[in-house]
Amino acid sequence: MTAAFEITNVSGWQNDFDVTIYQLGWRLGGKGASGRNADHFQRIEEHGLHILLGFYENAFRVLKACYNELGRPPGAPLATWQDAFKPHDYVVLMEQTASGYVPWAMNFPPNTDEPGTGGVMPTPWAMIEMILGWLKNIFGSSKQLPDNQSDLHDAHAAATVRDHMRVLKELEELHEWLHARVDNVENNIDWRRDFVTVDLGVAAIKGMIEGGVIFPPYDYFKLDGMDFRAWLSKHGAHDISVNSAYISGMYDLGFSLPGQVGAGTALNGILRMCWTYKGAVMWKMQAGMGDTIFAPLYLVLKNRGVKFEFFSRVDKLELSEDKAEIERITIGQQVQVKGEYDPLVPVLDLPCWPSEPRYEQLVQGDELRDSGCDLEDWWTTWKDPVPPKVLRNGVDFDKVILGCSVGVFPYIAADLMAASPPFATMVNALGTTQTQAAQLWLACDLAGLGWTLPSPVLDGYAEPMDTWADMTHLLPREMWPADAAPKNLAYLCSPLPDQGKPPPRSEYGYAQAQAERVKQNAIEWLKSKAAGLWPSACEPGSDCLDWNLLVAPGSPAVGPARFDTQYWLATLNPSDRYVLALPNTVDKRLGATGAGFTNLVLAGDYLRTGMNVGCVEAATMGGMHASRAICGRPEEIIGDST
Repeated sequence: MTAAFEITNVSGWQNDFDVTIYQLGWRLGGKGASGRNADHFQRIEEHGLHILLGFYENAFRVLKACYNELGRPPGAPLATWQDAFKPHDYVVLMEQTASGYVPWAMNFPPNTDEPGTGGVMPTPWAMIEMILGWLKNIFGSSKQLPDNQSDLHDAHAAATVRDHMRVLKELEELHEWLHARVDNVENNIDWRRDFVTVDLGVAAIKGMIEGGVIFPPYDYFKLDGMDFRAWLSKHGAHDISVNSAYISGMYDLGFSLPGQVGAGTALNGILRMCWTYKGAVMWKMQAGMGDTIFAPLYLVLKNRGVKFEFFSRVDKLELSEDKAEIERITIGQQVQVKGEYDPLVPVLDLPCWPSEPRYEQLVQGDELRDSGCDLEDWWTTWKDPVPPKVLRNGVDFDKVILGCSVGVFPYIAADLMAASPPFATMVNALGTTQTQAAQLWLACDLAGLGWTLPSPVLDGYAEPMDTWADMTHLLPREMWPADAAPKNLAYLCSPLPDQGKPPPRSEYGYAQAQAERVKQNAIEWLKSKAAGLWPSACEPGSDCLDWNLLVAPGSPAVGPARFDTQYWLATLNPSDRYVLALPNTVDKRLGATGAGFTNLVLAGDYLRTGMNVGCVEAATMGGMHASRAICGRPEEIIGDST
């Protein structure tokens, strides 16, 4: 979508291009899609928990331009980007102690900067100075640490004049001083937090210097040969710190298991998140991701003249005889449309994607509805009612932007993998994972749940659902009746580790089996782990949620059966799988034209960019690289030197 936005983001673009987007199913967004469930009061149903981070400069730049061009009148729902995205500063990491999980609250200070305005990224030396200044403040305010630590002050002074050897010497001494005082760390949580914070900060700086990141071209990703935890240990971090809530939360943020995060990618992401955010560390969407991002993009692109072919499944890419370019693309036509498909529905005057196709616009609509088949299920039993469409080079296309994610390439691009070793290497090297998500509509507010802190985005909690965000602010965008309205909306998510290799497409029922895994995981979490966050919502003398708190209007179900009225999801499509940042894989990532075929351009968060991790910002940057390869726009990709 970003690629299409940038290609068409100039007056007269139609003189040079004719753009058509082919989309599986009935909605845009892929792993970022959301829908409205008409049978459940137009509730928002997401593919997971989606929150924009405050350093997403490129994503905000596109979204701000999109909302400006959309031109909704004042007073209309989500009329401006500021209406659609609201700042959020309060983050909680769950710290595992001998007596259980304890919340570690972090209230990130807001600032007056506006995301998406660009600017020069801080150099590694500037980052080091900021970290050392932050550590000095901790020493000044901590009850556990002395007001003055000479090694830290000397290290900060040396950093200001770029004396890296002096910085290393002082930090080595600070590490020795700190580790000599580790004995009481498990019995004093305040000391533990101060210890961990200083220890990790010192190890990170030492690693940046010893890894040569401080010298041009300032490449954090040269450190990706090691897993992040192993890299921190190598540079002196104590095991207590390496396994702390800070680091567990970071792994959870990237849906990663131990050993699955390259050190440079992690360091780059953490520094960007903590030290370059604008306005707020996070920005919460004020409706579904489909409502706030993909519907506006669709409406703007359609108004510009971009064509959309929904219900179009990419089945195969084939090469020319000389293997130099894409010659044919086979498109499975999932259904026949009665005229031009209109995908959006109004919900409280806001254009939204429905959770199911608009059957009345489909020739096979009644048959599809009655079948219960899901057109986004890669393993569906639904049979295409008409033969596939074959797009031909020079007739139907001149350039191809492959916007599917890397997880689907083994199914649709085997010819390309056989002909291009770099492409095959990337596809085989980049790990992906299924994810799982659940949404709960609850009959009591945060206080009724027993949560005594402000509304959180929370990470690092007990599996199998390690992340929770309070998303109650979305309830006014749904259409609940007054006598049955929930008072709280909780989003849960985490990785869903594979049970072996995903099967061939002929193995029907795979998606349903994964969805059942998510359901059982969520129920087990609510039975055994919910009390750690929501003690007042659990049955007396039990860790189990009081099932009656799940809002289920009209349902006579009791006990865990009430969970059936909630929403849960496993990733259904190989293209929806989350792209991991495994060690030793950054150099396997290609640029937009790196597959080596003259008319093929790649786009996605799996490309080599200034992020190299699965997120909205990396996907946006990948789309910008694709557009630049075709038309030279945009000239600047913020935070990206590739």
